[in-house]
Amino acid sequence: MSFEEKYQKDKEHYNKKIFKSQKVKLHKIKYWLFDFAGVLAEGPKVLSKVITIINNDFGLNISKKDSFVSKERRKLSSGRITSRDFLEKLFKEYYNNQKKDYNKGKFQKVDIDHYLDLWFNMYSELTQVSSDMEEIILRLRKAGYTVCLISNTYDIHAKSNKLKGFFDLFDQVFLSSELRMRKPEIEQYKYVLDKIKAEPNECIFIDDKLMNLVPARKLGMTVIRFESFDKFKYYLNALNIDEITPDLRVEIKNKYETYEISKKDYKAAKKSFKKSKKEFKKLKKKKSSKKKKYRKAKKRFKAKQKQIEKLKRKYKTHKKIKEKELEPKLKLEQKEKQKKK
Repeated sequence: MSFEEKYQKDKEHYNKKIFKSQKVKLHKIKYWLFDFAGVLAEGPKVLSKVITIINNDFGLNISKKDSFVSKERRKLSSGRITSRDFLEKLFKEYYNNQKKDYNKGKFQKVDIDHYLDLWFNMYSELTQVSSDMEEIILRLRKAGYTVCLISNTYDIHAKSNKLKGFFDLFDQVFLSSELRMRKPEIEQYKYVLDKIKAEPNECIFIDDKLMNLVPARKLGMTVIRFESFDKFKYYLNALNIDEITPDLRVEIKNKYETYEISKKDYKAAKKSFKKSKKEFKKLKKKKSSKKKKYRKAKKRFKAKQKQIEKLKRKYKTHKKIKEKELEPKLKLEQKEKQKKK
C-alpha cells in the first residue's frame, strides 16, 4: 500500500505531527522549497475542463474521479506515460468501448492532436504565477537563500510553464513528470535533499496539501501549509520574517554569531571566575600571614565578579534574542477542526 493510500485511510493520524508546534532555527535555514499549483499559481483544473469538452463532443460520461482515470493520472504525473498516452488510453477505455459506429462498422476517428493542443492552450491561458508570490521568491533569492520548486505535474503543463519562463524564478526545479517520483513519496523528498546537498532542518517546505507536508515534516523540514497569500504572510510573521530584505539572512547569521560569542565569553569568564574564587578562598584562610597576596587575590576576585555579572547580563540578553527572534515556534492552524465546530 502506498503512503497516499495509507494517508487517505487515516488522515488524522498522519496530520498530528504537522499541527504540533515546530521550533524553527532560522540561522540554519538555507533553502525554501515551493509547490507550484495551489501555491504559486491557482490550480485552474484544466484536465477536468478538457474531459468535460471530450464528454460533450462524444456524448461520454467520463469522470476525473473514476478509478481508471485516477490511476492513469498518477502514471501521467509520475512520468510513466505522456499526455498523448493519457488521452489515447482515455479514448480507448471510454470511447472505443461505448461509441462504435455500427452503420459504418468502424470507430469514428479521434483527433488526439486537437485535444492535446486544446489542453496545452487552455492551460497556458489560465495559468498565471501570483505577482505577490513571485516577489517573495525574488526577495528570498536576493537575500541569499536557495529557492527550489518541487511540483507534481504533467509533461504538457511543464512544457507550458517552461515556455512562459515560470521556472526561471527558481535556482533548481524538480518535476514529478521528469523524476518519475511524485509527492508524497518520501523518496522524492530525499532525492531533492541529496541533489541540493541540504539537511532537512535547513529547509522550509511550502505546499497546499497536508498530505504532501507529512513526509517533509517526518524528515525534519519546517513545513507551511499554503491556504492564501495573507495566511502565508501570517506564517512568515510568526517566523519573525516581517520583511524579506536583501540583508535578511546576513542579519540572522550576525545575530546568532553575536549570541555564540557572548555565550563563549560568558563560559570563559565563568571558568576564570571560579579559579579566582578558589584562590581567594584559599588565601582568605591564611590572610594574616599572606596579607599582600590575599589583597591581590581579593582584588582579582572582585574584578572577575564584576566582569562575569556584566557578561552574564549580555549573554542572557542575546539568549533571549536568540530564543524569541532566531528560534520562533510555528504552529499551523487546523482549518478542518474549525469547520467542525
